[in-house]
Amino acid sequence: MPITCMRIEIRLISSSSVHALHVHCPRGGVFSMDLFSCPRCKTSSYQNPNMKLLVNICGHKLCESCVESLFIRPSGPCPECGVALRRNQYRQTQFTDQYVEKEIDIRKKILKDYNKTEDDFNNLREYNDYLEEIETIIYNLANNIDVEITREKIELYKKENQSVIVKNRQKMLRRDQLIRTELESERNELEMRNQLAHNKQLEHIKEKAKQQETLIQQLIHSSRPASEVVAEVKAIKQEPAETTTTILSKTQYKQQQGITSFDPVLMDDTSSCYLYHPLVIESYGPLVPTIEQLDQLGYLANVRSLDASSTAGGFSAGHICQRALQDSFSCLSLTQQQH
Repeated sequence: MPITCMRIEIRLISSSSVHALHVHCPRGGVFSMDLFSCPRCKTSSYQNPNMKLLVNICGHKLCESCVESLFIRPSGPCPECGVALRRNQYRQTQFTDQYVEKEIDIRKKILKDYNKTEDDFNNLREYNDYLEEIETIIYNLANNIDVEITREKIELYKKENQSVIVKNRQKMLRRDQLIRTELESERNELEMRNQLAHNKQLEHIKEKAKQQETLIQQLIHSSRPASEVVAEVKAIKQEPAETTTTILSKTQYKQQQGITSFDPVLMDDTSSCYLYHPLVIESYGPLVPTIEQLDQLGYLANVRSLDASSTAGGFSAGHICQRALQDSFSCLSLTQQQH
């Protein structure tokens, strides 16, 4: 069998901290793989698969080793743009695009101060203008457009709205705390219910094993036929006793833990079911024929036939005629004393 030789052409295309490895096969097909690399030490994920790239507020990436060596002190300049950075502000990258990472950091920082809600404005138009202003600020900082003017605008906004910023931050903290409390309570409740269900299952298994052991002992020591012993054990078998453990409802558990929330309280309705009584209308006039009687008495002969669009609501000519007769007969027998 002849041996076919293959020649593989590998091209490495570099762009900033991301490299694209293209493998061209002579028989057709291109295989590509993104390779992350550190712009300082040039180490790529191909050479070190465990390499972690970290990013700061400026958007430039460094590997974890370079960050440790450059930022021995708590702060230092960025090797690419020279912006003063802090070691604790570095985080692991989430996207391959540096611009996206930079915009995310800027957006988080801006939204900490620009935290007004729709309730802080007189109308929706003012709130939409406020949101548009936020996006303009983020775009300018991310694209290095009028950076100094934009920063002065931010500082002026912070001074003029300091009280509102603090109030909204406290409101957001309370909301986040409430959400965390709710999640923790639901997690504790789920664990408690799972534990109770597990204990009940263990008790059922123990009870079943005990009954089997009793049956075996009676079969060993009894001189009666096995069928009679089995029938007797089945006859005296009792249901397992109800556990006295009380499963708290969600509302009771929150009250016991001292948790307050705005969830609706579900009450056990022990009252009787609703019983429908037909509506009785006193018209003080002659009785109106039923819909079935209208056709027999000839009332519908004077009503024009309805088309499909007129009956789309579910009403027929009989309903319309009956309603007209109700209006006509109403209060015909009403006397002055009844009035």
